Amino acid sequence: MFAAIDQQLTVDLGGRNTQQLYAAARDDEPLVEAAAGPLQTAADAGETVLLTTGFPIPPSNEPETDGPLGTVVLAGALRDLGAKPIVVTEPRGEATITAVADALGIDSPELVSLAPPESVAAGATSDATPETTARSLLDSYEPGAVVAIEKPGRTADGSYRTAAGEDITALVTAVDPLFAAAHDRGIPTVAVGDGGNEVGMGRIRSAVETHVDGGETIACVTPVDELVVAAVSNWGAYGLVAALSIDSDRNLLHTGDTERALLAAAVDAGCIDGVTGAATESVDGIPAAVHANVVDILQHCVTAQ
Repeated sequence: MFAAIDQQLTVDLGGRNTQQLYAAARDDEPLVEAAAGPLQTAADAGETVLLTTGFPIPPSNEPETDGPLGTVVLAGALRDLGAKPIVVTEPRGEATITAVADALGIDSPELVSLAPPESVAAGATSDATPETTARSLLDSYEPGAVVAIEKPGRTADGSYRTAAGEDITALVTAVDPLFAAAHDRGIPTVAVGDGGNEVGMGRIRSAVETHVDGGETIACVTPVDELVVAAVSNWGAYGLVAALSIDSDRNLLHTGDTERALLAAAVDAGCIDGVTGAATESVDGIPAAVHANVVDILQHCVTAQ
């Protein structure tokens, strides 16, 4: 069933060569099975899990609809399993996380807001470097795992890029040092991505450069221990929740109808479609009905056990 979940997550409706990226990422186990393992371990121990998301889309620079939904659903599942989820994001992403949590019917996870370079330049107070911030977060929360879902990742030249190659460095709080520091401390790192420019895709950098348009420019260089490649990153997060559901023998996943409500809440909070740039109830150019159907198929994967 884990393989069936992986298969559903990689239906390439956006034409991103998802299958080639998936093949590069997979070893022996289905990706969701391997990635769910350290999350289940952290939850069993009652540990904190740091989750980060938020991808700004020019020219409005609002966060896209891909990422926040999956992050909140995964955070809720981890909380139900005993973990303490904390979401790390930019200030512009806070309202979305809270709105999606409300629509899901759960308390919003604790938020840690980190100012991006543009805010610091405009006068926000921040003397910390990304490296010192990373160490501080790990020292303060002692997480059992660190997770990125659709979070811009550093490229080879140190910039952060959209899928089209546009430079968004000034808009992005760098979390790559958080994943590097976690790895150095032996803390499991997990990521979900779909285009090659997200944190974690450094694990398959060569495949991104080979199979993704503009891959040599946008490829993230930051790896993680466990990478879930999906056609849409929200789907990857939902696949993780489905895997955790199977592992724990508890249905932790929402329904297709709820998915529509989550997407509407995200748009109302200011999110936009990352492909079209429009404030519509869609993700990566794919309408809400399709996303609802994907969730319902994953529900069947869970309940068919």
